[in-house]
Amino acid sequence: MNEGLYTERSAPILYLRFVIMKTALSHPCIFFILTALLFQHGCSQPKNEVIHFWSGAIQPSSARVTVKLIYPSSSVRLVVSTSPDFRKTISGPDAVGDSSNKTVVSLSITSLSPNTKYYYAIEADGKLDSSANDIGTFVTPADTAFSFRFTVGSCLNSNSHHPVFNRMSEKNPLFFLQTGDFHYDNPNSAYDINVHRRPYERLMSNTTYSQFFQHFPLAYIWDDHDYSGNNSDSTAAGKTNARIAYREYIPHYPFGTTAQGADAPIYQSFIIGRVYFILTDLRSSRRRPTMLGSIQKQWFKQQCLYAKANNLIIAWVSTVPYEGTLPDTWGGFASERKELADFFNDNHITNMFILSGDSHMVAIDDGTHNDFSSNHNSPYEYPLFQAAALNESGSNKGGSYSGGAFPNPNDSYGQYGLVEVNDHGDSTIQISMTGFRVNEEGKENKLTAYSFTRTLK
Repeated sequence: MNEGLYTERSAPILYLRFVIMKTALSHPCIFFILTALLFQHGCSQPKNEVIHFWSGAIQPSSARVTVKLIYPSSSVRLVVSTSPDFRKTISGPDAVGDSSNKTVVSLSITSLSPNTKYYYAIEADGKLDSSANDIGTFVTPADTAFSFRFTVGSCLNSNSHHPVFNRMSEKNPLFFLQTGDFHYDNPNSAYDINVHRRPYERLMSNTTYSQFFQHFPLAYIWDDHDYSGNNSDSTAAGKTNARIAYREYIPHYPFGTTAQGADAPIYQSFIIGRVYFILTDLRSSRRRPTMLGSIQKQWFKQQCLYAKANNLIIAWVSTVPYEGTLPDTWGGFASERKELADFFNDNHITNMFILSGDSHMVAIDDGTHNDFSSNHNSPYEYPLFQAAALNESGSNKGGSYSGGAFPNPNDSYGQYGLVEVNDHGDSTIQISMTGFRVNEEGKENKLTAYSFTRTLK
C-alpha cells in the first residue's frame, strides 16, 4: 500500500484495502463484501495490491518470484532495479493472475547481471506497487567461482513467530534452503486442491516468515507433512494436487522431468558457483522398495556424473536422514541405499556432501559413518549435515554422527544450519557447516561445526 497517497478523503478507501488484504485469505465471503464496499466509496477501478510474495530460482542472470494479488489481473509482471527508487528498471514478461489459482502468479525475469543486488516490485495492470512493504530484494550469484553462504533448515510450525528467522537473516545468506516439512498441515485431497494451497498461503502471510523471504530467496523440496501427510508416498490421494500446488506457489528451479506435465515429481538441480545442488523428491516418487523411483534414480545418477565431469562439488539434498535407522528413513530402504553407495564408489564420486531434514535435530558427521557400499570399503567420505527443527520439538531417527546429535529440546527453541562455501577459484573448495540453536527470546548459541576441503580436478 502506498502510504504517500494518503489523504483524509482517501482514508476510508485505504482502510478498506488494508482490511481486504488481511482477511482475503481466511474469509473469502468477507473479501467480496469489503470489495463491494470499496466500489461504493467511488473506487470503480481500484489499484491492485500485493498481499505477499517470495523469490527463488536465483541464477547469475535470472530469478523467479511468486506473488499473490488482491484482485485478478490480465497483466502482471516482475520489475527489478539496482536502486530502491526504481530509476532504471528491467521488466519480465506479462502473466495473468485470475481466480482459478487464487490470484497467485508465477513471474520470471532475465537479462540480469551476475553478483548484483536487485530490488523488485510487482506491476499489475500497468501500475507498479513500489510501496516500502511491497519491495523485495535478492542477490544474483556470480557466474564464476565465488564464495557464498546459505542457511538451511526444516520442520517448521507455520503458525509460530519464532526468532530463529531473525537470527538467520543476520547471517545474510544468499538463499535459504528448506529441506522439507515446510508446514505440518498434512494436506491430502484428491478432490479439493485448495487443501494443498492453503498451507502455502498461511506461510506467505505469516509476517515473521514473509519479512525474511522478502529479502532472501527460497530453494525448497518437500518431505511428508508438507506433501500429503505423515510417512506419505506416491500412493497418497493428494499426490497430483500437491504437485500442482507446489508449481503454483513455489518459485522453483526447473524440474528434472516435465514428461507428466503438472503431475510430474518436483526433483530439481541447480548450480551456484562451483556447487551443484541436487534436490531429490523422496515422497511423491516413493513406493516400496524404492525411495526415488526408477526414473528419478536414473536422473539422480546422471546428475552426479554431470557434476563429476564438470568439476563441481555435489550438495545432495536428501530430505530424510541418509544415516537413519527407522523405516521412514534411508534405513528402511537399505537395498537402494546400498545401490547408490555402490554407484558412488564405482564411478568415483569423490566430491559430495549431504544435507538432510526430517529428524528434528542438528547433527554433523564427517563422513566416516555413511559408507553403505556392498563391501563397506569406499575410500570416499561424504560429510553430512542434519539441520532441524526450525521450531518443532526434537526427535532422533538414528545414525552415528562424529560431530554429535542435538535434538531440539522443545518447540520454544529453533535450530538451523549455516553452510559457508569458501572458493577462490583455485583447485580446492572449502565447505564449513555450523549448527545453531535459538531460544524463544532470540538468544543464539553454536551447537556443532565442521569444515572440510575438497580438490576439484
